[in-house]
Amino acid sequence: MKLIKKRIPTILCALVLLLGGLLPAWASSANTTVYLLAANDKFCDLAGGFLPVAVDGTIYVPYTVFDKDATGVDLGVYYGLKQEQGTILSLYSINGHLTFRVSMGLCEDGQGNPMDFRALPRHGIPYVPAAAVCAFFGLQYSFLPTTDRGTLIRITSSPNTLSDALFLASARSSMQERYNNILQAREPTPSATPTPDVSVPPTAQPTVPAGRPDRSNIRVYLAVNASESESNLTTHFPVGVQALFLFTLDSLVSRADQVRSAVAAGHSIGLIVEGDLAQARAQLDQGNRLLSHIARVSTHIVSAPAELQDQLAQEGWRCWRGHYPGGTSTTVLSYLDARQSTTRLELPATPAALSRVLTTLRQDGYTLRQPVETDL
Repeated sequence: MKLIKKRIPTILCALVLLLGGLLPAWASSANTTVYLLAANDKFCDLAGGFLPVAVDGTIYVPYTVFDKDATGVDLGVYYGLKQEQGTILSLYSINGHLTFRVSMGLCEDGQGNPMDFRALPRHGIPYVPAAAVCAFFGLQYSFLPTTDRGTLIRITSSPNTLSDALFLASARSSMQERYNNILQAREPTPSATPTPDVSVPPTAQPTVPAGRPDRSNIRVYLAVNASESESNLTTHFPVGVQALFLFTLDSLVSRADQVRSAVAAGHSIGLIVEGDLAQARAQLDQGNRLLSHIARVSTHIVSAPAELQDQLAQEGWRCWRGHYPGGTSTTVLSYLDARQSTTRLELPATPAALSRVLTTLRQDGYTLRQPVETDL
């Protein structure tokens, strides 16, 4: 009898451990936890309403939380998306660099050393493991569950931010509102009860103008000279549409934010050079040094005078040879109407004209392409 009594605690402990190991899988399948996101002393209301998710016990966050333009807070980390070798996500700061090969499930640091974590595709964008990324870049990661407002994932970079306890107390109403909105959105929408004998006119559908030719067989490679633009041109590009952003050497420093935004949004970067061959070489060398300092990238794409293009190409540079050098939105669209084959187009660099051209290109069904080094 004593032997049986001694074994009971052991058996109970084993059952607790077994059930404890099963709880995370059960909880994740129930999908009842609401995760909210904050950076420093502000909630992150990211475009698309993206929120943290838990996968196999690890919290993943949208990569956009590390972009100061998206969160309003500079976390000391910039990111970039490239289409080379599958989907690649780069997160980097002055102290380190992470490269995620999303489709391959791999990650490596700036020295090529493999990391033991990866990015996951969710809702069409990469999600990254919050705690691991924060630890790598020296950011503070906090997992803050509450009894009535969900669980807050907080990322901080500044020593001057509120403590977690003070932030939770000060942001109680904001957190409660977001929590309630998410719960309400998760509730199933009741099916509408059909009303008999009521005629509902059909919704008018947009129609293509009569006689409009099919433009889907025409590839348009997009570029824009962002050297003089005061506004962030990347915000005028629809999701999934990337271009080649060109900069003169003199504009790189004054347009550093534009450079970082373009890299972050997945656009290609190219350098505009002028003068003779020696001057062009010097500008390219200095330009790549600046790009490395500004956004931790380099480029082999160059926009050069026609007389230098062949020589630069022989030296390994990829030359952007635009078929149409910009203009107003009206002249650009008139030019495109006359095209029947692939074209390389330099877009107007003013926000209104840029938006109009991109909108028309998509509505008319052109096949839009981002110029990358392998295409030039």
